[in-house]
Amino acid sequence: MLLLLSGAALTVYVCADFLFTTIGGTPSRFVSFRIARGVFAVFRLLPDGPLRHIAVGPLVMSAVALWWVAGIGIGWGLIFAGFEGAVVMTKSGADAGVLGAVSHAGHLLSTVGGGKTEASSPGFALLGVVCAVNGMVVLTLSVSFVLSTTQTVSNGRGLLLLRRVIGPGDADWRGAVLPQLSTLIAQLNTAPFALFYSHPDPDLRLPRGLVEVFAGDDAARALMGRLPHRPEATEDGLRRWSQSYRLSPQSG
Repeated sequence: MLLLLSGAALTVYVCADFLFTTIGGTPSRFVSFRIARGVFAVFRLLPDGPLRHIAVGPLVMSAVALWWVAGIGIGWGLIFAGFEGAVVMTKSGADAGVLGAVSHAGHLLSTVGGGKTEASSPGFALLGVVCAVNGMVVLTLSVSFVLSTTQTVSNGRGLLLLRRVIGPGDADWRGAVLPQLSTLIAQLNTAPFALFYSHPDPDLRLPRGLVEVFAGDDAARALMGRLPHRPEATEDGLRRWSQSYRLSPQSG
């Protein structure tokens, strides 16, 4: 019973983390965002160089994805292990045990099958279908989430480039730049993992760039007060906010 309850609790929590992060837009309340911050903190300890700035974003996302996959896989494995004899070895019919149950859940979640275990009855086979559907949902939404995050990064870098040629005194500032800034801020609130991406070119590092090129304008600064974690809408407040997303506090 303990295995069953532990597995159910872990599965529900990881699924909630996954769903609210990928489509709910509230990742900071769950473990996934803390994992992202932890990986980012490790990268801050590494020697500076182009490779560090290139690798940090993809590896942060990979660590979060690993947490989701491993958490859901172990959770479902414990659920199967909580039922005596639910998963058996295909050739011998012997109880697969906890490790066998976790392996069985992993094959179901991957939707490829091919494991050395099988369900011992139609009822447990149906439970396996639920597990497999869970895997399909995770796969589908994960792809969408990664695309959304990388698109937000691209949009942010594009805005930084646009800011180089259009300033607060230009006619297109309020008609073109500020609307794009407000859209980017909304995207960052939905996909804040984009803030963990960096770039070898300091001018294309999103948190640093946003503060350096927009914090001096009153209207832009008011919008930036709605960035993730609600920084104080002052130049000093925004600089403090950007520091937590800089690999190197001095260089960005």
